[in-house]
Amino acid sequence: MLPYWIAKSASLLNILSFPAVIWQEWSVRVTSSRAQAGAPAVLTCGVPSALRDHCSVAAWYRDDAVLVASADDLAGPILLVDSGWRLILRSVRLEDARAQFACSVLDTLTGERRRSAPLQLEVTPSSGPSAPRALLHTPWEASVRRGADTVLPCLVHADPPPVVT
Repeated sequence: MLPYWIAKSASLLNILSFPAVIWQEWSVRVTSSRAQAGAPAVLTCGVPSALRDHCSVAAWYRDDAVLVASADDLAGPILLVDSGWRLILRSVRLEDARAQFACSVLDTLTGERRRSAPLQLEVTPSSGPSAPRALLHTPWEASVRRGADTVLPCLVHADPPPVVT
C-alpha cells in the first residue's frame, strides 16, 4: 500500500494520507510436502505476500467435496493450522494419490474468491520400520490472544508410529 496525497480545501492547504490499493493480477496455488502412506502430509495454500494481509482461506477441497475441520476436533483426520493456510492430512493413504486437492481464497477488499489449480499428492508406500523423522524443518509461529488456544503440531513420522507428548 502506498500513501496517496490530496491537497487544497477552500483556501487552506490540507494534506491527507490514506492507504491506496494498487490492483495486481494474482493467483492461488497449493503446494505439499512429500507424502508417505501412513504418515502426515502438509498442504499449503499460497497467494502473493502482498495480498496475504487482506486475504483468507475460504475453503479446502478434496476433489469437489469441501473439507471441514472442526476447531475442537484436534484428533480428526484433517487439521487446519496457520489460520487455514495449511491443511494437515494426519495419515495419508495410497488412495489419496488419486484425489485432487485445492483451496479457495477470499480477497476481503474486493470480495473476490479464487480457487487454486488442483494438486495431486505423490504418495509413496510405507518403507517398513523407520526411526522418527520430522516432516517440516521450519518453526511454527502463532499469534494468540491471552487465554486463547492454539495448535502447534508436531509432525513426525516413524514405523511403528511414535508417541508424541
